Amino acid sequence: MRSVTVGTLTPSSSAAAALRAQLRETGLATVAVEVTEYCRSRTDWQTRRFLEVRPDIILIDAEDVPAALTSIQVLHTAIPSAWILVCTKAADTDTILKIVRAGARELLPMPLQQESLSQALHRHIEERDREEKGDSNANGKIYTICSAKRGSGATTMAINLAASLAENTSARVALIDLDWPLGDAAAFLNIKPRFTVADALGSVARMDSVLLESYMHKHDRIHILAGLDNFPDGDAFDTAAVAQLLEVVTQTYTHAVVDLPPSVPRQLFQMATSMSSAIVTVITPDLLSLRRTERLLRVFSSFDVSDRVRLVLNRSHKSNEITDSDIEKALRQPVASKVGNDYYACLEAINSGKAVLAMSNKNLSRNYRDLAGQLMGQTRDKRRGLLSLLPRTSVTL
Repeated sequence: MRSVTVGTLTPSSSAAAALRAQLRETGLATVAVEVTEYCRSRTDWQTRRFLEVRPDIILIDAEDVPAALTSIQVLHTAIPSAWILVCTKAADTDTILKIVRAGARELLPMPLQQESLSQALHRHIEERDREEKGDSNANGKIYTICSAKRGSGATTMAINLAASLAENTSARVALIDLDWPLGDAAAFLNIKPRFTVADALGSVARMDSVLLESYMHKHDRIHILAGLDNFPDGDAFDTAAVAQLLEVVTQTYTHAVVDLPPSVPRQLFQMATSMSSAIVTVITPDLLSLRRTERLLRVFSSFDVSDRVRLVLNRSHKSNEITDSDIEKALRQPVASKVGNDYYACLEAINSGKAVLAMSNKNLSRNYRDLAGQLMGQTRDKRRGLLSLLPRTSVTL
């Protein structure tokens, strides 16, 4: 494995020596230049030292945060190809955002741990190797979850579909909350992410896989980009920024579930659905949902994405007054999947901050897993039942 060249910027010679020792210990890096004063401009001697060497990675000790911010901006502009890793004690969101937006690729908490440093170097090497081989992860699939009627269970559907997809050990699953004006996925899972989709969109101009993952919150194998946590002052999400964000998502994850309400601007709604491999449209067995869904399907037809629509009947029960056949006849669209009606199981999961799959309800869990299997192209043979438990025997004719 070819090592990477590293330039270090630290506030003292002793800090430089300690960092040099840690880098040597990884066995992955060669220190090409050491600078012990923060950069102030592109023309000062500190910056010129880095320009002479142009290291793969620049590691900055942000002991003096304002000075470090200036250095990050100067070096990111001067050597845009270099990964800037920042060691910092900062824990407040505002400072972290300033560091990221200045040009940092990753933040390494201080005191610096050998494992964190090694992992960051490995990520750089893996991305470098992918670029050299011309490999691309742009095959990730997007599944958009929407519903024509509020309260139909689209967010619950998105969370549990993501959880079902994540059960596949080879899958890397993202849950992107684009609900407007507030996102509820984080609240449903009782998590308090440091960042929201607004933070990611604010840095979208230089978004890549590493930066994207720094905004994600990992929860039970799902990488979550939380929705807005405060009512926004301005207009809805910028369509071009969301498109760029979703493009990086497909390069980073094998499957992405997007919670997307039709209340976002039509242009954004069209863009997101056109990027989707499947549009999971949630309907409930009531007249209002039926009528609203019929209008939504007309919108999909105007977008020319009708072939991607997967109609999912939520809160399905055999005693429903409006039957599956009634729905299919009215909408001229087959019901692709059904999820049972168990209000208390869903409420228990929400109050516990978990997906339904993590609870004990087998019927709902099976419904969500069946839907995930359909989207991934898997089929389940319902006829096998207990026969699948018998040992297989080979017969020679």
